[in-house]
Amino acid sequence: MSKETGKWSMLPVRYFSAEERELFLDTAERCGFPVEEERKIPYRERGVHLYFVHLKKRFIEPIYQVMIGACMASGGTRFYHVDEFCRLAELGFAVNPRYPVFHIPHDGYDRPEELMRSVCISEDDFDYYDAVMSDVGVSGFIPRAHYTGSNVVRFDVCRLLCDVERFIGPQEVMEQYGMGFCYERAYDGMKIKNVTDELREQTLAYYNEHHARMDRLCEKYRRILLFDLHSYHDEIVPAAFLQPGGKTPDLCIGADDRFTPPALTEILRRRFKEAGFSVAVNDPYSGTFVPNAVLSGGSECDLVSVMLEFHKRTYCDEYFSPIEEKQNAICAVMQKVLADCTAL
Repeated sequence: MSKETGKWSMLPVRYFSAEERELFLDTAERCGFPVEEERKIPYRERGVHLYFVHLKKRFIEPIYQVMIGACMASGGTRFYHVDEFCRLAELGFAVNPRYPVFHIPHDGYDRPEELMRSVCISEDDFDYYDAVMSDVGVSGFIPRAHYTGSNVVRFDVCRLLCDVERFIGPQEVMEQYGMGFCYERAYDGMKIKNVTDELREQTLAYYNEHHARMDRLCEKYRRILLFDLHSYHDEIVPAAFLQPGGKTPDLCIGADDRFTPPALTEILRRRFKEAGFSVAVNDPYSGTFVPNAVLSGGSECDLVSVMLEFHKRTYCDEYFSPIEEKQNAICAVMQKVLADCTAL
């Protein structure tokens, strides 16, 4: 595993194009990381391109073995994208950036049989509500360099069967709408499931498994920058959450006083406004996801978190299908946000 402050100070850097390779090598040499000529192996399409940067010895060693890249990805070991390396090199590696985690709780595809037995509407109707209420396509906002290992945590079960971002118990405001962790109704009040004590217990098992996974992440990485990714549209927002006569924003930033630094909120607001998005904070939704281990004070993890609710009009067509070009535009802004967050 790579650790900037570890025994070997090995930093894995991966690039995806010949242009990124040239940027990496130019920055490395300019910032005092010499690369011998024999190490400048040309870019090869479809190859796995990694360089290991020895921060203490200050030289660069190329690694081109596919299995190394595969093991890194499957094991959750983070490699740095060229852009990140360049930022850190300019800073002399005086900053240890937070480990970015992209949380996707509401775009799961799995429909466990024991949970589906509770559904009391037709399959077509269930599919419709799932399409409308899921955060379809938000994974397309994640910069490619971070779409690996434990940088991305997706809950695989359909949201209508288990919502891992609800609280358990009366403190959950959405329970009054029949939309707690174990949904009974859809956004329009339609009853979609027959909820029993047995079903709640079965659903809770999936819920607890996901939260345990997030808690383990907080033990593994002690400084985390968590982006809680969502999407929405006006039809599914409860009327009580809407401002009378007001237009919902393209991006709602969900902030928590304890876990969302004002500097992070400002970075997001500025970058997305520059890109032409209308932005609001805690409107129409508020707050952000924080793992239980951190929320309870039982973890030493230094975590900051922010929720991003993108209106579906910003990246979907009229049928709520993602448009790749618009997803890529949001992804490009997120890359700039990550750059701004280096010293957060």
